Amino acid sequence: MTCARREIVEVDKVGVYHCVTRCVRRAFLCGKDSLTGKSFEHRREWIRARLSTLSGIFAVEVAAYAVMSNHLHSVIKIRPDLAKEWPDEEVARRWRLLFPLRRKKDGSPAEPIELEIAAITRQDDLVALYRKRLADLSWFNRCLNENIAKRANYEDHCTGRFWEGRFKCQKLCDAAAVITCSAYVDLNPVRAGVAKTPEHSDHTSIQDRIVQRTGKSPAVYKRWSKVPLLSIEAATDKALSLDEYIKLVDETGRLIVHGKQSISAEFAPILERLNINSVEWVNRTKNFRGSFRRIVGAEELIMLAAKRAKKSWFHGLSAARALFLQTAA
Repeated sequence: MTCARREIVEVDKVGVYHCVTRCVRRAFLCGKDSLTGKSFEHRREWIRARLSTLSGIFAVEVAAYAVMSNHLHSVIKIRPDLAKEWPDEEVARRWRLLFPLRRKKDGSPAEPIELEIAAITRQDDLVALYRKRLADLSWFNRCLNENIAKRANYEDHCTGRFWEGRFKCQKLCDAAAVITCSAYVDLNPVRAGVAKTPEHSDHTSIQDRIVQRTGKSPAVYKRWSKVPLLSIEAATDKALSLDEYIKLVDETGRLIVHGKQSISAEFAPILERLNINSVEWVNRTKNFRGSFRRIVGAEELIMLAAKRAKKSWFHGLSAARALFLQTAA
């Protein structure tokens, strides 16, 4: 069932979305091309650096991310409420950092001067437009993906499309959906067989969180850009702590590696607190993208979203019934 993105993304409301962008055909975002032997691993740092830069400009918060060999996952919380509070000068300053008129010798944007800011603030309609764009999910992904595509094409000495199309997204309706999707994103390298454990899953948010918690990191980690992450407590409305999330992802990853399905009794109560069926957890985490399409959440939340979009239903109702327990009335 086709669905316009405007029917999924509520641009004027705080919301969390899972975004996926995939390279066209055999193009490599990162990783090593087995046919040519060429390595593109350095591009993973491009993504981290760009995520770090954009999260400091846009009214967004990054809850999770995973940079894979030919695609990128991110879980993004848009904050139009924050953008509304910015003074006009702050809106103009951020926009000029995003699209600078001047650059430093190293190519990074120069801090906008008063004249550049005033050229925007004297036009109320322009300020309103930029304020809206700086909290817009599509503009965030555009500024992320376009930058990477231009750099990759320049490096590959080619032109044309780098990404297969616009990013795909799913709306995450509640804390349970955010945690399920974040675990799915964080376990991408484990499922793909490129990492055995979450702490060895380079260029993922789970590795960042483990480093944050333990203070231990690979030597190369110190050279990577740091992506500011939305805390687990904030992402789940304090329903889950950082320690609980790390342990839950770790156990789920081990079950995926060994082909087992049942979560231990120690972690079942954590899932039950989030109204998640612990029996279905591992299977749905492995097959998240196949289980849900546009909307992720309990059955009643999916039906509410369908009603707002003037549709009868959205794909994922059977998965929602199996995974998410009914919320209290």
